[in-house]
Amino acid sequence: MKTVIKVFVGMIVLITIAVVGFVYTFDANNYKEEIAAAVEAATGRSITIGGDMNISLYPWIGIKIHDVAIENREGFSRRNFATVDQFDIRVKIRPLFERRLDVDKLVLHRLDINLETNLDGEKNWTDTAKVSGRTAMESKFDLAGFHIDGVDITDSKLNWLDQQSGKQFKVTKMNVSTQAFQQGQPLPVEIKAYIESNQPKWQGAVKAATKLDFHSDAVVFDANDLKLAVKAIFPDHQIERVSFVLAADSAVNVAEQTAKLKNARLSAFGLKMSGSFDVHNIFSVPVIQGPLKVNTFDAGTLAKQFNVDMPRMAKATALKAISLKTLLKTDFNTIDFDDIYGRVDQSSVTGSLTIVVAAEPEVRFALEADSVHLPDYQIISDGTRPDDVPLPLAFVREAKLKGVLDIESVSLAHAALKQFHITSTIEKGVVSANPIRMQVHGGEMKAALRLDVRKTPTARLVAKMDKVDADAVINPLLATITGDETVTLSGLVDADVNLKANGTSVSAMKQTGKGTIKLMMDTAILQGIDFDNASRSVVVDYARRNDFRVSRKFASDYVPGSKTEFNSLAATLKLSNGKLVNSDLSLVSDLVNVSGTGTIDLINEIMEYRPVIDMNVRKTVNVRDKLRDHPMEYLVQGTFGEIATNFDVDKYDLWVGRLMLQEAKARKNRRINSQADSWTNVLSK
Repeated sequence: MKTVIKVFVGMIVLITIAVVGFVYTFDANNYKEEIAAAVEAATGRSITIGGDMNISLYPWIGIKIHDVAIENREGFSRRNFATVDQFDIRVKIRPLFERRLDVDKLVLHRLDINLETNLDGEKNWTDTAKVSGRTAMESKFDLAGFHIDGVDITDSKLNWLDQQSGKQFKVTKMNVSTQAFQQGQPLPVEIKAYIESNQPKWQGAVKAATKLDFHSDAVVFDANDLKLAVKAIFPDHQIERVSFVLAADSAVNVAEQTAKLKNARLSAFGLKMSGSFDVHNIFSVPVIQGPLKVNTFDAGTLAKQFNVDMPRMAKATALKAISLKTLLKTDFNTIDFDDIYGRVDQSSVTGSLTIVVAAEPEVRFALEADSVHLPDYQIISDGTRPDDVPLPLAFVREAKLKGVLDIESVSLAHAALKQFHITSTIEKGVVSANPIRMQVHGGEMKAALRLDVRKTPTARLVAKMDKVDADAVINPLLATITGDETVTLSGLVDADVNLKANGTSVSAMKQTGKGTIKLMMDTAILQGIDFDNASRSVVVDYARRNDFRVSRKFASDYVPGSKTEFNSLAATLKLSNGKLVNSDLSLVSDLVNVSGTGTIDLINEIMEYRPVIDMNVRKTVNVRDKLRDHPMEYLVQGTFGEIATNFDVDKYDLWVGRLMLQEAKARKNRRINSQADSWTNVLSK
């Protein structure tokens, strides 16, 4: 830009002096070559004037030049560095004799500037003129004063191309207007333009206004009261339209291609932001960095900018108080957020985040949070079951994400997680969460999850729990299924999980899921079931139905909250077609052994299970003890939350009938044997 300014200032002075010297006989068209040669000596750029030069006289010298071209340096793709279709200026005569330049209006119509970085990294706007030539030119036109009523640049273009990266900016329909320029006074400037970018692909309308205050060396100036508004369209992104507003004070160094934005206030995506930034490479690919503050915002408001409706959550204020402080660095292809400190409701978040804006956008992160209370963020159904909501297949197939998340504590409805860690990636339609680690109520859980949506979505989960409190993982499931919170299991659980499924929703994956879940406990305390009372009640009921007496002392009173300590617990759950099938439940203790078989239908939320209790009666000298020592089967069935438990009388009667038959045969045999012994004794006498 410095080269362009020098060209036109030199032209103004040379042409004006020529006009004064030959006011009546001068034909500027005859001096095109001389004027061009003088400008080239001053700037180091070859210039041609292809059109007419028209002049008007007193009291203003009006000059109109058509078809001016400044040639490009060798080694660049475009022939011309800049062209102007029409150049208009009017200069007062009298101030020239006092070495003052008084310009009415400078008009550049259809200015076209081509900025380029070639394959060798050279820039075509670098000033290549010799220092001695510039010095001579500047001394020759040393002015005592300078005044211009304004500059109008209309219907102009600016093209920037980086041959190394292929990046290109096109600025079209550019209109620049200034008010009067006086030495020592700020120059108000307004700019309107239309910009197109190919990497990333976007286009937008730009409107800017500022006040330029030039320093003594002319390559450094302040742009104060800067106001910038951009309305952009991203045709290949989910965010089709973006509005961006910036207000700031700035200082620009043209020679170093740097700028500083001070007290910047930004608005985009409904967010209010502020900060101070350093800008480098302002004439190529700007690099912006500095501290950024994002004022408190509502996630729902932000989501609407992306055409996403946030679901209703259990806590009305969830995700409505989010704020952020970070160190921003961006070259408009990569956006880095370092030293993040944020607040999400009551949680603190720190770390770093990188967003790569390209044909294939990418997100990289390393974040830490102090605590999260998940029940606050439970989604409230709008009539559609959460399990039926389709998986975000389009997002997963297009997204590229890689990062690490660590949370010090996670609160669940019935459990608390500590030191939660997940390393996750999403790339080319594959989601990987490996490893997933957490501490759960004194134990540890490790897991790996893989979701492949390149074709029909398939999922695979492998997990292992080691010494996890049953109160955290088993009791919530018991309460959900049975609807009874009085029956609980205490102890440390080991578990191995290996599941796979396919489908476009969680519900579909439940229906197609296959795999196993193995549960093991060295010591398990079951509370809420009085096995002694249950077994004695069965015998008493059998006696009543079969008309034989049982003493009152035999029957025991029910003990609420009764506890039974088992030496071991083991069970294997096999998942198939949306059903968990178990056939090997085993709880072993000195008092009672429990086995069982049955099915839990996850799709229809129905349970049908047959537990069998087998009391370890130490002495079976009479029938009632033998009846109590016999296995007793129950039927536990119903929908989740409404489970009913019934004793299987028919099966017990069948078992006991066989027992009674065996007992009768045994008594008969004993009588026969006794009688035989008696006759033997008689005969022997």
